[in-house]
Amino acid sequence: MIDLPASLHWAAMAWAFVVGAVVGSFLNVVVARVPAGESIVHPRSRCPACRTPIAWYDNLPVLSWVLLAGRCRSCRARISIRYPLVELLGGAAALIAVSRHGLSLAALAEFGFAATLLALSFIDLDTWLLPHVITLPLLASGIGLSALGLTAAPSFLSSLSGAAAGWLSFAAVSFIGEKVLKKEALGFGDVWLLGGIGAWLGPAGLLPVVLLASVQGTVVGLSLIVTGRGQPGPQEGPAPDPDADWIPPRNAVPFGPFLAAGALEWLWLQGWLANLVPALSIFR
Repeated sequence: MIDLPASLHWAAMAWAFVVGAVVGSFLNVVVARVPAGESIVHPRSRCPACRTPIAWYDNLPVLSWVLLAGRCRSCRARISIRYPLVELLGGAAALIAVSRHGLSLAALAEFGFAATLLALSFIDLDTWLLPHVITLPLLASGIGLSALGLTAAPSFLSSLSGAAAGWLSFAAVSFIGEKVLKKEALGFGDVWLLGGIGAWLGPAGLLPVVLLASVQGTVVGLSLIVTGRGQPGPQEGPAPDPDADWIPPRNAVPFGPFLAAGALEWLWLQGWLANLVPALSIFR
């Protein structure tokens, strides 16, 4: 870790936020292109509506979106608020990582973990998919970096057991749900995601992460039902074609983003959460 004088502390924090926001801008490209099977490096960023390449001065994180009032300069089509939101979240993740670890490899690794979860969350929200091209490197990097002491897992063996426990537990839920309920109870993308989270946090973090994800997912699901935006129970109309692609209920939310949120909440707030719910202390 690089020790900085107090006079440079805030400059380092500001630098971390800017770098994180720039990475967040790149994550927007990942979110849009990876599910479509497109290259994330070529061509350069372009308007989602008119496909016009975006000039560098219109691609400044957050700032350009604000100055252009959330519209494309060429066609004036609206640009989703998701773009500056991902950039802000990227900046916040970098800020937190540097505030926890200083300018160090540990901060870089932790930011990489958070950025990967951020990309997966928005891909899942858009497509209900968690691509293996991202979840598998998440798992592998967690195991590899744990050997260097750069993850929250206490040791390399802890990372291995966390990855195995996360993968096997959700694989069992998916398998039993499919055999007993005769339908998909849990997507296999979530299985690999929890395996990756276990690799980074170790086995002790898995239950708190799943609990946090489940509680928050339940709250959001019930809110959708109460506000009339969810679709509980059987749907009206003809029975769906069993051979057709699965279509999620209207305004439903996938579980992946809640797992990602639970992982970061436990990583960054476990002290506060353990004070709030003392039973969680045994998992620290």
